[in-house]
Amino acid sequence: MKQLIYHIMRRIPGILLAVLAVASAVAQKPVQHIIVDQCDSYEFSVVNMPGDRYTWHLYTEMDWDTVNFATNHGNVDPTPYFENGMYQGSTVRVNFLEAGRYFLRVMVWDEVGCTNNLLVFLIDVEESTLDAQLEADEFCYGDPAEIRIILTGRGPWDVTYTYGDGSAVVNLNGITDEIYFAPIPMLEPGTTDFWVMEVTDECTVKTYTVPQKIGVVIHPTPVNTRIYLKDE
Repeated sequence: MKQLIYHIMRRIPGILLAVLAVASAVAQKPVQHIIVDQCDSYEFSVVNMPGDRYTWHLYTEMDWDTVNFATNHGNVDPTPYFENGMYQGSTVRVNFLEAGRYFLRVMVWDEVGCTNNLLVFLIDVEESTLDAQLEADEFCYGDPAEIRIILTGRGPWDVTYTYGDGSAVVNLNGITDEIYFAPIPMLEPGTTDFWVMEVTDECTVKTYTVPQKIGVVIHPTPVNTRIYLKDE
């Protein structure tokens, strides 16, 4: 489940944030700056006042000085970002699907007083830290062998890896430990390459187009040699 971060904006009698008497006005500065992870859902809410109408718009990064948030609607399709496609009402939940910078505007319409009020958030969405790295020791032929999978991100994880000529694919599902020990089949003496093909956590998929290979070294079984007594 995605992490939820709540931000509550409460209305002061007669004022909700910045009061705009005309549609050409812009939001006041400074803009509140929020930093979130790519895997976070962020819930915004205002106190629902009778007779008010609430509309939320999301914008990709743009030059602050050239955008009028009072008149320009968001340039982002709300359907994939606003949960259930809902971008109206006193409460919305935004899913930040891609890393980058966004602006979020809430416009509140007072139909009785014929005023519109707005607030703008500057949101930096940091890229997910999802990754899977392999480590291994050296082993003797016939001994149990394993590789260590070092995971970052938000588990549980699904990992797909391969080895050798790449014809054998191993799928590990539902890993909950950040360091996972995966047994490997008996290999012939020598060095065999292993690499991760794909890793998935609760919100992100990372595919490795350039293999990050590690070599697992298997030493041959030691050969017994005779022991001779030294002549006096």
